[in-house]
Amino acid sequence: MKKQPLFALLTAALLIGSLTACGQSGDTSAEPEVKGTAVEVQTVETGNIATQSTVTGSVTANRNVPVLSKVACKVKSVKVKAGDTVAAGDPLYTLDTSDLEDTYGSALTTYTSTRELLDEQVRQTQESYTNLQSLFELGAVSQNQLDQAKLGAMQAENTRKSTLTQMGLDDVWDVLNNPTVTAPISGTVSSVSVTAGVSVAPNTPTVVVSEIGRPQVVVNVSETLQPSISVGDAVDVSIPSIGSGTVQGTVASVASAVSQTSALYEVHIDLPKDLKVSIGMFAKAVFRTDSRVGTVLIPTEAILTGEDGHQFIYIVDGDTAYQVNITTGLVGETQTEITSGLHGGEQLVTRGQSYLNDGAPVRVTNATAAASAADGSGASSSAASSSASSSAAGAKNSAASSGAASGGAEGAKG
Repeated sequence: MKKQPLFALLTAALLIGSLTACGQSGDTSAEPEVKGTAVEVQTVETGNIATQSTVTGSVTANRNVPVLSKVACKVKSVKVKAGDTVAAGDPLYTLDTSDLEDTYGSALTTYTSTRELLDEQVRQTQESYTNLQSLFELGAVSQNQLDQAKLGAMQAENTRKSTLTQMGLDDVWDVLNNPTVTAPISGTVSSVSVTAGVSVAPNTPTVVVSEIGRPQVVVNVSETLQPSISVGDAVDVSIPSIGSGTVQGTVASVASAVSQTSALYEVHIDLPKDLKVSIGMFAKAVFRTDSRVGTVLIPTEAILTGEDGHQFIYIVDGDTAYQVNITTGLVGETQTEITSGLHGGEQLVTRGQSYLNDGAPVRVTNATAAASAADGSGASSSAASSSASSSAAGAKNSAASSGAASGGAEGAKG
Protein backbone atom coordinates (compact mmCIF):
# COMPACT_ATOMS: atom_id res chain seq x y z
CA MET A 1 0.00 0.00 0.00
CA LYS A 2 2.94 2.41 0.69
CA LYS A 3 4.60 1.75 -2.71
CA GLN A 4 1.81 3.49 -4.72
CA PRO A 5 2.61 7.15 -3.65
CA LEU A 6 6.29 6.61 -4.46
CA PHE A 7 5.43 5.31 -7.92
CA ALA A 8 3.24 8.37 -8.58
CA LEU A 9 6.06 10.73 -7.59
CA LEU A 10 8.52 9.03 -9.96
CA THR A 11 6.00 9.25 -12.84
CA ALA A 12 5.44 13.00 -12.29
CA ALA A 13 9.19 13.67 -12.24
CA LEU A 14 9.66 11.89 -15.57
CA LEU A 15 6.84 13.95 -17.19
CA ILE A 16 8.36 17.27 -16.03
CA GLY A 17 11.75 16.26 -17.39
CA SER A 18 10.22 15.36 -20.73
CA LEU A 19 8.43 18.72 -21.06
CA THR A 20 11.60 20.62 -20.19
CA ALA A 21 13.53 18.75 -22.84
CA CYS A 22 10.86 19.56 -25.42
CA GLY A 23 11.02 23.29 -24.56
CA GLN A 24 14.80 23.34 -24.96
CA SER A 25 14.52 21.56 -28.28
CA GLY A 26 11.95 24.21 -29.49
CA ASP A 27 14.36 27.08 -28.69
CA THR A 28 16.92 25.71 -31.11
CA SER A 29 14.42 26.06 -34.01
CA ALA A 30 13.69 29.85 -33.51
CA GLU A 31 13.75 31.95 -36.74
CA PRO A 32 16.89 34.02 -37.36
CA GLU A 33 16.64 37.80 -36.72
CA VAL A 34 15.85 39.88 -39.84
CA LYS A 35 18.18 42.88 -40.29
CA GLY A 36 17.52 46.17 -42.15
CA THR A 37 14.56 48.53 -42.36
CA ALA A 38 11.81 47.39 -44.71
CA VAL A 39 11.41 49.80 -47.62
CA GLU A 40 9.79 49.98 -51.02
CA VAL A 41 11.60 51.47 -54.02
CA GLN A 42 10.94 52.51 -57.58
CA THR A 43 13.20 53.52 -60.44
CA VAL A 44 13.55 57.27 -60.97
CA GLU A 45 12.26 58.19 -64.43
CA THR A 46 11.86 61.27 -66.62
CA GLY A 47 8.60 62.64 -67.97
CA ASN A 48 6.42 65.71 -68.47
CA ILE A 49 4.84 67.82 -65.75
CA ALA A 50 2.63 70.89 -65.53
CA THR A 51 1.52 72.99 -62.59
CA GLN A 52 -2.25 73.01 -62.14
CA SER A 53 -4.61 75.35 -60.35
CA THR A 54 -8.25 74.37 -59.99
CA VAL A 55 -10.86 77.05 -59.34
CA THR A 56 -14.64 76.93 -59.27
CA GLY A 57 -17.20 79.12 -60.96
CA SER A 58 -20.48 78.93 -62.86
CA VAL A 59 -21.95 79.13 -66.32
CA THR A 60 -23.00 82.67 -67.05
CA ALA A 61 -24.73 84.64 -69.78
CA ASN A 62 -22.93 86.87 -72.24
CA ARG A 63 -25.42 89.60 -71.41
CA ASN A 64 -28.04 90.09 -68.68
CA VAL A 65 -30.73 92.68 -69.43
CA PRO A 66 -32.98 93.72 -66.54
CA VAL A 67 -36.50 94.90 -67.38
CA LEU A 68 -37.41 97.89 -65.20
CA SER A 69 -40.85 99.07 -64.19
CA LYS A 70 -41.43 102.60 -65.46
CA VAL A 71 -44.15 103.50 -62.98
CA ALA A 72 -45.67 102.27 -59.75
CA CYS A 73 -48.44 100.01 -60.96
CA LYS A 74 -50.23 96.77 -60.13
CA VAL A 75 -49.38 93.68 -62.20
CA LYS A 76 -52.38 92.18 -63.99
CA SER A 77 -50.85 88.94 -65.29
CA VAL A 78 -47.41 87.28 -65.69
CA LYS A 79 -46.67 85.46 -68.94
CA VAL A 80 -43.26 83.85 -68.21
CA LYS A 81 -41.31 82.01 -65.54
CA ALA A 82 -37.59 81.54 -64.87
CA GLY A 83 -36.03 79.23 -67.43
CA ASP A 84 -38.37 80.14 -70.30
CA THR A 85 -36.88 81.00 -73.68
CA VAL A 86 -38.18 84.23 -75.21
CA ALA A 87 -37.66 86.22 -78.39
CA ALA A 88 -37.30 89.99 -78.51
CA GLY A 89 -40.78 91.52 -78.29
CA ASP A 90 -42.41 88.54 -76.58
CA PRO A 91 -44.79 89.53 -73.73
CA LEU A 92 -43.39 89.15 -70.20
CA TYR A 93 -46.23 90.55 -68.08
CA THR A 94 -49.17 92.96 -68.30
CA LEU A 95 -49.93 95.93 -66.04
CA ASP A 96 -53.31 96.92 -64.65
CA THR A 97 -53.72 100.54 -65.80
CA SER A 98 -57.00 101.29 -64.01
CA ASP A 99 -55.17 102.80 -61.04
CA LEU A 100 -53.11 105.00 -63.34
CA GLU A 101 -56.21 106.42 -64.99
CA ASP A 102 -57.76 107.19 -61.61
CA THR A 103 -54.57 108.73 -60.18
CA TYR A 104 -53.51 110.81 -63.18
CA GLY A 105 -56.92 111.45 -64.77
CA SER A 106 -56.96 115.26 -65.00
CA ALA A 107 -53.21 115.56 -65.46
CA LEU A 108 -53.29 113.05 -68.26
CA THR A 109 -55.97 115.07 -70.06
CA THR A 110 -53.69 118.12 -70.07
CA TYR A 111 -50.69 116.01 -70.98
CA THR A 112 -52.52 114.36 -73.86
CA SER A 113 -53.65 117.65 -75.43
CA THR A 114 -50.18 119.18 -75.00
CA ARG A 115 -48.53 116.16 -76.52
CA GLU A 116 -50.84 116.19 -79.52
CA LEU A 117 -50.14 119.90 -80.11
CA LEU A 118 -46.37 119.47 -79.88
CA ASP A 119 -46.45 116.36 -82.07
CA GLU A 120 -48.24 118.41 -84.75
CA GLN A 121 -45.66 121.20 -84.55
CA VAL A 122 -42.85 118.67 -84.98
CA ARG A 123 -44.66 117.10 -87.94
CA GLN A 124 -45.12 120.45 -89.67
CA THR A 125 -41.54 121.63 -89.26
CA GLN A 126 -40.22 118.26 -90.46
CA GLU A 127 -42.52 118.37 -93.47
CA SER A 128 -41.35 121.90 -94.29
CA TYR A 129 -37.71 120.82 -94.14
CA THR A 130 -38.40 117.86 -96.41
CA ASN A 131 -40.11 120.08 -98.99
CA LEU A 132 -37.23 122.57 -98.96
CA GLN A 133 -34.78 119.73 -99.55
CA SER A 134 -36.59 118.91 -102.80
CA LEU A 135 -36.58 122.58 -103.85
CA PHE A 136 -32.90 122.91 -102.95
CA GLU A 137 -32.04 120.04 -105.27
CA LEU A 138 -33.86 121.94 -108.05
CA GLY A 139 -32.01 125.16 -107.17
CA ALA A 140 -35.17 126.95 -106.13
CA VAL A 141 -33.97 127.79 -102.57
CA SER A 142 -30.62 128.69 -101.06
CA GLN A 143 -28.49 126.69 -98.67
CA ASN A 144 -29.24 129.20 -95.93
CA GLN A 145 -33.00 128.67 -96.29
CA LEU A 146 -32.50 124.90 -96.08
CA ASP A 147 -30.32 125.23 -92.97
CA GLN A 148 -32.91 127.46 -91.28
CA ALA A 149 -35.64 124.89 -91.95
CA LYS A 150 -33.48 122.09 -90.54
CA LEU A 151 -32.78 124.17 -87.42
CA GLY A 152 -36.52 124.84 -86.99
CA ALA A 153 -37.30 121.12 -87.13
CA MET A 154 -34.64 120.36 -84.50
CA GLN A 155 -35.88 123.13 -82.20
CA ALA A 156 -39.47 121.84 -82.44
CA GLU A 157 -38.34 118.33 -81.48
CA ASN A 158 -36.26 119.60 -78.53
CA THR A 159 -39.18 121.76 -77.30
CA ARG A 160 -41.47 118.75 -77.44
CA LYS A 161 -39.12 116.55 -75.42
CA SER A 162 -38.34 119.13 -72.73
CA THR A 163 -41.99 120.18 -72.29
CA LEU A 164 -43.30 116.63 -71.94
CA THR A 165 -40.44 115.68 -69.63
CA GLN A 166 -41.23 118.58 -67.32
CA MET A 167 -44.84 117.41 -67.12
CA GLY A 168 -43.53 114.04 -65.83
CA LEU A 169 -46.14 111.83 -67.42
CA ASP A 170 -44.18 110.30 -70.31
CA ASP A 171 -43.90 106.91 -68.63
CA VAL A 172 -47.54 106.93 -67.56
CA TRP A 173 -48.57 107.72 -71.13
CA ASP A 174 -46.42 104.86 -72.46
CA VAL A 175 -47.88 102.37 -70.00
CA LEU A 176 -51.46 103.44 -70.70
CA ASN A 177 -50.92 103.03 -74.42
CA ASN A 178 -49.03 99.75 -74.11
CA PRO A 179 -49.62 97.99 -70.77
CA THR A 180 -47.87 94.80 -71.90
CA VAL A 181 -44.16 94.70 -71.03
CA THR A 182 -42.08 92.83 -73.62
CA ALA A 183 -38.64 91.17 -73.78
CA PRO A 184 -35.93 93.62 -74.88
CA ILE A 185 -33.73 90.83 -76.32
CA SER A 186 -33.94 87.16 -77.23
CA GLY A 187 -32.66 84.81 -74.56
CA THR A 188 -33.55 82.94 -71.39
CA VAL A 189 -35.62 84.34 -68.54
CA SER A 190 -33.20 84.00 -65.64
CA SER A 191 -35.38 85.60 -62.96
CA VAL A 192 -38.93 86.84 -62.43
CA SER A 193 -39.71 89.03 -59.42
CA VAL A 194 -43.29 90.11 -60.18
CA THR A 195 -46.55 88.48 -59.13
CA ALA A 196 -50.06 89.03 -60.44
CA GLY A 197 -52.05 91.34 -58.20
CA VAL A 198 -48.97 92.88 -56.55
CA SER A 199 -47.77 96.40 -57.34
CA VAL A 200 -44.25 97.08 -58.58
CA ALA A 201 -42.14 100.12 -57.74
CA PRO A 202 -40.73 102.39 -60.46
CA ASN A 203 -37.18 101.71 -61.74
CA THR A 204 -37.19 98.30 -60.07
CA PRO A 205 -35.98 95.20 -61.99
CA THR A 206 -38.96 92.94 -62.60
CA VAL A 207 -37.59 90.37 -65.05
CA VAL A 208 -34.03 89.57 -66.18
CA VAL A 209 -33.49 88.19 -69.66
CA SER A 210 -30.10 86.54 -70.23
CA GLU A 211 -28.52 86.12 -73.61
CA ILE A 212 -26.20 83.20 -74.38
CA GLY A 213 -24.52 83.85 -77.69
CA ARG A 214 -21.68 81.53 -76.70
CA PRO A 215 -21.72 79.80 -73.30
CA GLN A 216 -19.13 81.00 -70.82
CA VAL A 217 -17.84 80.05 -67.41
CA VAL A 218 -16.81 82.81 -65.04
CA VAL A 219 -14.30 82.11 -62.26
CA ASN A 220 -12.46 84.30 -59.77
CA VAL A 221 -8.71 83.84 -59.34
CA SER A 222 -6.19 85.10 -56.82
CA GLU A 223 -3.52 87.73 -57.41
CA THR A 224 -0.84 85.01 -57.54
CA LEU A 225 -2.60 83.14 -60.37
CA GLN A 226 -3.88 86.11 -62.38
CA PRO A 227 -0.49 87.14 -63.92
CA SER A 228 -0.05 83.60 -65.32
CA ILE A 229 -3.35 83.63 -67.26
CA SER A 230 -3.61 85.15 -70.74
CA VAL A 231 -6.40 85.55 -73.27
CA GLY A 232 -6.39 82.54 -75.58
CA ASP A 233 -5.05 80.06 -73.01
CA ALA A 234 -6.61 76.59 -73.10
CA VAL A 235 -8.49 75.57 -69.94
CA ASP A 236 -9.96 72.20 -68.96
CA VAL A 237 -13.53 72.76 -67.76
CA SER A 238 -15.80 70.23 -66.10
CA ILE A 239 -19.52 70.77 -65.49
CA PRO A 240 -20.87 67.92 -63.34
CA SER A 241 -24.48 68.62 -64.33
CA ILE A 242 -23.88 67.59 -67.95
CA GLY A 243 -21.44 64.71 -67.37
CA SER A 244 -18.25 63.60 -65.68
CA GLY A 245 -15.91 64.48 -68.55
CA THR A 246 -14.10 67.70 -69.35
CA VAL A 247 -14.29 70.10 -72.28
CA GLN A 248 -11.66 72.50 -73.49
CA GLY A 249 -12.42 76.14 -72.95
CA THR A 250 -10.53 79.25 -73.99
CA VAL A 251 -9.78 82.28 -71.83
CA ALA A 252 -11.85 85.14 -73.29
CA SER A 253 -10.92 87.88 -70.82
CA VAL A 254 -8.91 88.47 -67.66
CA ALA A 255 -9.85 91.33 -65.34
CA SER A 256 -7.04 93.79 -64.67
CA ALA A 257 -8.63 95.02 -61.43
CA VAL A 258 -9.97 93.09 -58.46
CA SER A 259 -13.65 92.83 -57.71
CA GLN A 260 -14.66 95.12 -54.85
CA THR A 261 -16.79 92.38 -53.31
CA SER A 262 -14.46 89.36 -53.58
CA ALA A 263 -10.99 90.97 -53.87
CA LEU A 264 -10.34 88.48 -56.69
CA TYR A 265 -9.84 88.78 -60.46
CA GLU A 266 -12.67 87.72 -62.75
CA VAL A 267 -11.79 85.44 -65.66
CA HIS A 268 -14.23 84.61 -68.48
CA ILE A 269 -13.79 81.29 -70.28
CA ASP A 270 -15.48 80.56 -73.61
CA LEU A 271 -16.97 77.08 -73.93
CA PRO A 272 -17.59 75.16 -77.18
CA LYS A 273 -20.43 76.81 -79.11
CA ASP A 274 -22.53 73.65 -79.37
CA LEU A 275 -22.30 72.78 -75.66
CA LYS A 276 -25.74 72.52 -74.08
CA VAL A 277 -25.59 74.19 -70.67
CA SER A 278 -27.85 76.30 -68.51
CA ILE A 279 -27.08 79.54 -66.77
CA GLY A 280 -25.89 79.07 -63.20
CA MET A 281 -24.51 75.52 -63.56
CA PHE A 282 -21.54 74.80 -61.26
CA ALA A 283 -18.21 74.43 -63.08
CA LYS A 284 -14.54 73.69 -62.36
CA ALA A 285 -11.69 75.15 -64.40
CA VAL A 286 -8.13 73.77 -64.39
CA PHE A 287 -5.40 76.23 -65.40
CA ARG A 288 -2.01 74.82 -66.45
CA THR A 289 0.31 77.76 -65.96
CA ASP A 290 3.75 76.15 -66.48
CA SER A 291 5.16 72.91 -67.88
CA ARG A 292 8.36 70.91 -68.32
CA VAL A 293 9.13 68.18 -70.86
CA GLY A 294 11.57 65.31 -70.31
CA THR A 295 12.46 66.26 -66.76
CA VAL A 296 13.23 64.06 -63.73
CA LEU A 297 10.07 63.30 -61.77
CA ILE A 298 9.52 61.53 -58.46
CA PRO A 299 6.49 61.02 -56.20
CA THR A 300 6.02 64.06 -54.01
CA GLU A 301 5.45 61.84 -50.96
CA ALA A 302 9.02 60.47 -51.26
CA ILE A 303 10.52 63.88 -50.44
CA LEU A 304 11.59 64.69 -46.87
CA THR A 305 12.41 68.10 -45.40
CA GLY A 306 15.19 68.73 -42.88
CA GLU A 307 15.03 71.02 -39.88
CA ASP A 308 16.84 73.75 -41.82
CA GLY A 309 14.36 73.49 -44.68
CA HIS A 310 16.53 71.57 -47.14
CA GLN A 311 14.89 68.74 -49.07
CA PHE A 312 16.27 65.25 -49.47
CA ILE A 313 15.38 61.70 -50.47
CA TYR A 314 16.87 58.24 -49.98
CA ILE A 315 18.18 55.95 -52.70
CA VAL A 316 19.12 52.30 -52.29
CA ASP A 317 22.38 50.72 -53.46
CA GLY A 318 22.51 47.04 -52.63
CA ASP A 319 21.23 46.72 -49.08
CA THR A 320 22.14 50.26 -47.99
CA ALA A 321 20.16 53.51 -48.13
CA TYR A 322 21.91 56.80 -48.85
CA GLN A 323 20.58 60.29 -48.27
CA VAL A 324 20.69 62.63 -51.30
CA ASN A 325 19.98 66.34 -51.13
CA ILE A 326 17.74 67.55 -53.95
CA THR A 327 16.40 70.75 -55.48
CA THR A 328 12.79 70.77 -56.63
CA GLY A 329 11.02 72.58 -59.45
CA LEU A 330 7.41 72.33 -60.58
CA VAL A 331 4.93 70.51 -58.37
CA GLY A 332 2.06 68.58 -59.94
CA GLU A 333 -0.83 66.71 -58.37
CA THR A 334 1.25 63.69 -57.30
CA GLN A 335 4.74 64.29 -58.75
CA THR A 336 7.50 66.83 -58.26
CA GLU A 337 10.21 67.91 -60.69
CA ILE A 338 13.80 67.39 -59.49
CA THR A 339 16.21 69.96 -60.89
CA SER A 340 19.33 68.68 -59.12
CA GLY A 341 20.39 65.62 -57.11
CA LEU A 342 18.93 62.91 -59.37
CA HIS A 343 19.49 62.01 -63.01
CA GLY A 344 17.15 59.05 -63.58
CA GLY A 345 17.67 55.32 -63.05
CA GLU A 346 18.27 55.50 -59.29
CA GLN A 347 16.34 53.25 -56.92
CA LEU A 348 14.27 55.74 -54.95
CA VAL A 349 12.79 54.85 -51.56
CA THR A 350 9.07 55.56 -51.74
CA ARG A 351 7.98 53.91 -48.48
CA GLY A 352 9.79 53.65 -45.19
CA GLN A 353 12.03 56.67 -45.83
CA SER A 354 10.91 58.41 -42.65
CA TYR A 355 12.60 55.65 -40.58
CA LEU A 356 15.99 55.86 -42.32
CA ASN A 357 19.23 57.66 -41.78
CA ASP A 358 22.22 57.93 -44.07
CA GLY A 359 23.95 54.57 -44.57
CA ALA A 360 21.20 52.57 -42.88
CA PRO A 361 20.83 48.89 -43.82
CA VAL A 362 17.59 48.16 -45.66
CA ARG A 363 15.70 45.28 -47.17
CA VAL A 364 13.62 46.00 -50.24
CA THR A 365 10.19 44.42 -49.93
CA ASN A 366 9.22 45.03 -53.54
CA ALA A 367 12.53 43.95 -55.03
CA THR A 368 10.83 42.00 -57.82
CA ALA A 369 8.84 45.02 -58.93
CA ALA A 370 11.93 47.20 -58.80
CA ALA A 371 13.92 44.73 -60.88
CA SER A 372 11.08 44.49 -63.41
CA ALA A 373 10.99 48.25 -63.72
CA ALA A 374 14.71 48.29 -64.40
CA ASP A 375 14.44 45.49 -66.99
CA GLY A 376 11.48 47.16 -68.64
CA SER A 377 13.50 50.29 -69.26
CA GLY A 378 16.02 48.28 -71.26
CA ALA A 379 18.67 48.18 -68.51
CA SER A 380 19.68 45.33 -66.20
CA SER A 381 19.33 45.38 -62.45
CA SER A 382 23.07 45.84 -62.14
CA ALA A 383 22.89 48.87 -64.42
CA ALA A 384 20.21 50.43 -62.23
CA SER A 385 22.33 49.70 -59.17
CA SER A 386 25.32 51.28 -60.85
CA SER A 387 23.25 54.37 -61.63
CA ALA A 388 22.16 54.57 -58.00
CA SER A 389 25.79 54.31 -56.88
CA SER A 390 26.74 57.04 -59.32
CA SER A 391 24.00 59.28 -57.92
CA ALA A 392 25.14 58.61 -54.38
CA ALA A 393 28.69 59.46 -55.39
CA GLY A 394 27.42 62.69 -56.95
CA ALA A 395 25.62 63.47 -53.72
CA LYS A 396 28.93 62.89 -51.89
CA ASN A 397 30.75 65.43 -54.03
CA SER A 398 27.94 67.95 -53.66
CA ALA A 399 27.78 67.44 -49.91
CA ALA A 400 31.56 67.71 -49.57
CA SER A 401 31.59 71.07 -51.33
CA SER A 402 28.69 72.44 -49.26
CA GLY A 403 29.61 70.82 -45.95
CA ALA A 404 26.24 69.04 -45.72
CA ALA A 405 25.26 65.37 -45.58
CA SER A 406 28.89 64.24 -45.11
CA GLY A 407 27.80 60.86 -43.74
CA GLY A 408 25.81 60.18 -46.88
CA ALA A 409 28.79 61.09 -49.02
CA GLU A 410 31.06 58.63 -47.26
CA GLY A 411 28.41 55.91 -47.51
CA ALA A 412 28.11 56.61 -51.24
CA LYS A 413 31.84 56.43 -51.66
CA GLY A 414 31.99 53.02 -49.97
